[in-house]
Amino acid sequence: MRIGLKVNTNRDEGYACAYKTAQAVLKHGAVPVLRPEDSGVFPSLDGVVYEDLLKADPDVIISVGGDGTFLATVSEYGDSDAAFIGINKGSIGFLAQIDEDRLDECVEKIVSGDYRIINRNRLCVQVYSKDGVLKGTDMCLNDCSIGRGAKLHTVKLLLKVDGQVAERFIGDGLIISTATGSTAYNLAAGGPILMPEMRDMIITTNCSHTLNSFSYVVSPDSTVEIVVEPFETPPLICLDGRDFVDFEDNDRVIISSCEKPLKTIAINPEGFFSVIRRKIIMKGSFYENG
Repeated sequence: MRIGLKVNTNRDEGYACAYKTAQAVLKHGAVPVLRPEDSGVFPSLDGVVYEDLLKADPDVIISVGGDGTFLATVSEYGDSDAAFIGINKGSIGFLAQIDEDRLDECVEKIVSGDYRIINRNRLCVQVYSKDGVLKGTDMCLNDCSIGRGAKLHTVKLLLKVDGQVAERFIGDGLIISTATGSTAYNLAAGGPILMPEMRDMIITTNCSHTLNSFSYVVSPDSTVEIVVEPFETPPLICLDGRDFVDFEDNDRVIISSCEKPLKTIAINPEGFFSVIRRKIIMKGSFYENG
């Protein structure tokens, strides 16, 4: 088995956690693969391979950082056939589920195949000009958000689902989320939580200039279209927090479910809602022990 490592050195200073991970991978009989730019960081470890992770064709890719590192890893290598998991060196660690104190135990389970796979839906996002010219296409695991630009003017968006007008929105923006992203920006904006295996898409308003806010949950087979109505300051579009394209009046954003899901490793015996309570709800709770 080949296990790729993508390391965020801002989170893992001096490759300390990555070193322990590579040690554990070797100990349990697998081959750790790091990127060429990491070459030579473990001179005392025999058996470490330095190779482009896409060309190396690893069975598993482990991100070392936080949830942001996990999302960046998926963005870069998500087209591979590898299964993904993350070691948490950040704050919440909802996607990066391996805690450092359980590292050896979790690596042993990965090498032995003692885990289950969760196939997670991703969003395919395309932006077209009003003349129908494709301006950009990309994918995201968590969410596509369209919101206020540099001068914080409200945005005006026409929302369509499968060709039907659903809403003409005025406010801070719209969030189109997967089940995976339902516990991120979507949740902060008041949207619903979906089980990670679900393929539905969520459309949630952000600070709508109406007397009520709303969320739509739509079929994974649906196509969501958002028309960016004329503006003074260009709104922003982000995919998993990454800037995407620059908007012009009447650009169209087309969002659909990707055909190929992302394989992620579930290794913790803890249930989904228990994790939500421990890592999200309790972060803002007054109760230390629940």
